[in-house]
Amino acid sequence: MAYTQADLDAINAAIAQGALRVRMDGREIIYRSYDEMIAIARSIQDQINPPAKPRRRNLRLQRRGGW
Repeated sequence: MAYTQADLDAINAAIAQGALRVRMDGREIIYRSYDEMIAIARSIQDQINPPAKPRRRNLRLQRRGGW
């Protein structure tokens, strides 16, 4: 399912209000717990704005002959 920013806003608003029911795309969804809602909100956030991948660091080692 492709989520939108409106879906994320609806879940965040329900969490802020203390409600377990959310209306998205004309459907009403009833969640079992706030933990489930928070997990879904994080999942939607990751789908809308994927987390940035950490940058790789390349280390170049050099040896100097001096012995």
